[in-house]
Amino acid sequence: MSLRATVASRLVRPALSPRCHAVIRHLSRHYASLDGPATSPPAPPSVRMSAEPQRTAGPSSKPEGPRELSDQEWEIRTGRAIYVLQQTLPTFFSTGLISSVDTSGSNSRTKEEDEISIYSPNIRLEYRPPTQFPPPFPRTLHVEGLPLYLASSAFVRHTLNALYTDLRVELRRVRVHGPRSSSGLRPDTPEATPETHQQQGKTRSIREKSLFIGLVVRGTNRVSKAEGGWEVNSTYTFSPTTGLIHLHNIDSIHPAPHEAFFSALQAALNKIGLGGPQGETGAGGVARSSAPSPPQRSPSVADRS
Repeated sequence: MSLRATVASRLVRPALSPRCHAVIRHLSRHYASLDGPATSPPAPPSVRMSAEPQRTAGPSSKPEGPRELSDQEWEIRTGRAIYVLQQTLPTFFSTGLISSVDTSGSNSRTKEEDEISIYSPNIRLEYRPPTQFPPPFPRTLHVEGLPLYLASSAFVRHTLNALYTDLRVELRRVRVHGPRSSSGLRPDTPEATPETHQQQGKTRSIREKSLFIGLVVRGTNRVSKAEGGWEVNSTYTFSPTTGLIHLHNIDSIHPAPHEAFFSALQAALNKIGLGGPQGETGAGGVARSSAPSPPQRSPSVADRS
């Protein structure tokens, strides 16, 4: 069996909690407003979304993992994530989001350690609409934390499957970006010591990697029978310490998503207990309704119009 077939056979689909499945039943209330003009659209709810607390209490809690990865392990993790995304994104609407690879090497899996996720528990998803939505929507939309990330993914998949048939994803461009410099040293560091140079050279010079993916989503509208399509450009950034994807920027979506989509997304997350009321800050992950600091790259939140 080839290496590709072996790895592909061990791709593991994330298991959603029973509460996450409640979002599917809740979606039907929003389909009409997403597929056509609503007679009296409700005011958009707060986009301040918060995941459940991620057990941050206690000095022994280390979200990124206590063990330091070797450079070889880091490269293996990032390479695995790139491979998983390339192989599974085209089948997203039939298989859902694939977030893990089974590394047990046998048919029986008894421990969760046999499944290695390609996403950080603190993954952040960002999107900056080309035109600012009216309040209470912020200029930059984002969710933070793996529960919100998976729930948002399930919402996009089930919503589009309800509105369109024959949904398919085509990868147009895939590019891997490495370190910006070979030395990894920052010239603006004041009085850099040899130890500083050695540390930066060890962790930063070779541990800067991001993945750009340009894809097209196509489907046939169930009502009008017309074909719809969206061009989505995303950048996945890897953590320099864990090799997991810790930032997912949706750089652009064309045509841009409608405000009603994000209203439905927030309502669905509230329905399953992952959304936070306006003015409340979540412990596990948040989407702030206040303007963030100037972003360094284009942001994102969901790939749907």
